[in-house]
Amino acid sequence: MSINTSVAATAIACALAHAPTADAQAVAWRAVAGQSGSVATANLPAGVDRSYSDASIGSAGAGMVGLRVSSPSASSGYWARRNGVLTRYVQTGVTGALGPGRGAGEASHVFLSYVNGWSEAGPDGQRVFAARAGDPALGDPEASWGLWRWDGTKNIEIARALTDSVLGPGLGAGWRFQNASGFAGARMLAGGRALLVGTVTTPTTASRDVVVLHVPGSGNVPCALEDSTDPALSPGLVAGDSFPADWNGSLAAFAVSADDHVYARLSTSNSREGIWQLCDGAPRALVADEVTGALGPDLGVSTAYFSSFYGPPKPADAGRVFFVATGRLAQGGASFGGLFHHDAGGNHPLALNGDTGAYSPHWLDATFTSIDETTLTAAGEWAAFEANMRTGDGAAPTGLFRVRPGQAPEPVAIIGADVPYAPEENHTWSNLRASAVLANGDILLEAYTSPGNEYALWLLKRGAAPRRVLRAGDIAIVPTASGNVQAAINNFTLAGGAGIGQYDRGGDSWIGADGTILASASVNGYGSVLLMATPSNPIDLIFRNGYDG
Repeated sequence: MSINTSVAATAIACALAHAPTADAQAVAWRAVAGQSGSVATANLPAGVDRSYSDASIGSAGAGMVGLRVSSPSASSGYWARRNGVLTRYVQTGVTGALGPGRGAGEASHVFLSYVNGWSEAGPDGQRVFAARAGDPALGDPEASWGLWRWDGTKNIEIARALTDSVLGPGLGAGWRFQNASGFAGARMLAGGRALLVGTVTTPTTASRDVVVLHVPGSGNVPCALEDSTDPALSPGLVAGDSFPADWNGSLAAFAVSADDHVYARLSTSNSREGIWQLCDGAPRALVADEVTGALGPDLGVSTAYFSSFYGPPKPADAGRVFFVATGRLAQGGASFGGLFHHDAGGNHPLALNGDTGAYSPHWLDATFTSIDETTLTAAGEWAAFEANMRTGDGAAPTGLFRVRPGQAPEPVAIIGADVPYAPEENHTWSNLRASAVLANGDILLEAYTSPGNEYALWLLKRGAAPRRVLRAGDIAIVPTASGNVQAAINNFTLAGGAGIGQYDRGGDSWIGADGTILASASVNGYGSVLLMATPSNPIDLIFRNGYDG
């Protein structure tokens, strides 16, 4: 299929002129924490081994490492790296700065437990987490679950179960968050604001899903509510529609942009689907299925409409939102599918299955057959994604692409292909894993290559040959009681659950928007350590010059 549009195919700016990869290590990896007591870590006892987990880097990067220490017991709790130093901010059984910070008759309350597995950092270093707090003399039966934000010095409660007060969902008398550890998921925004996606109990004891924006000084402001037809809380596609129960305290459908706008892929009560902007007035549909016009696809065909959407939206700068969708050119007509981006002018294609023109892979005679929405990342004006292709001779390779509005998709790594789409001469990509595009279009890629099944983290810089930025045998800088030492890296994995970078959704992962990377590694002589690398010139959270060695 080739669709005629007013957008002309744009030639790839320049081919990647490959040269042999330099042997010299290009990136400095520094240990910021270690499980061995021989790794000096401020505020953790020297010479005492530790156990930690849940390590990740904040969505903005900037060295904002977070982790949970489980031993030694005297150091247990959640810790955050701030101004280059690890600082504990959550501890069970204590009041004061590490406790829940409740006042008046609740001043004696302590954290009895906290939710493992997540604690999210905002762009200014504030963090949000879930815990259970109460009077230690009464124990769990009288305790309540809640959400807190750490402002860098103390914990401030922002939501509490079983109350319709200022800590409730903001829906009025009788509306309360449910008293369960997973009553709400949360993302930390700037300035102490937080996105809460949770479950509430109504005055009649029914259960409803809700989206809430916490605003310091104003409390919790509802943004969307299951089954509500209130125009301030409902989809607004047609009169009387509502959002069904899709969220269940999960952030899977939601994204927070770098400029703190909230987006979500949601369905409606009349079996519609689309992408909404939330928590900035009433819900506002940006894209919707089964309609033409402003909410439909800009394919140069007035009868074209979307029919399905895949994965969460991926916001970038200037109000851009990238998404994967399918649809038809007309009722009963030919189908289409691919990658689109929304801006003030509409919903424009970037890559289309079956297209042989501007929206094709631009590799040999291949066409896209499917775009993997689970690999889509976005930053600045760029998006990156993996896709399956079909060539004229029947081959079905997989590749990694980058694209930005107004330009054609650019292949950057194709499994089994030769240079310039291979890692280097006489080597090929064999398995593409985690990836993330940065605001200047550079891509970080975790991959295996052949021969040798070598595992490494690569930088796919625009206009340059791919190069490794982390592999076994590289040198780590490890702080010890007697000073920094250099030690070889035996093996590594990416921190934060690996997978694609999550900063385009406001989430913590292995990489931040400024290009800061966090990895868990085994280092010769020092065991398991957390390694961090920072780009040489991060400017205004834009990965402008990248890792220049």
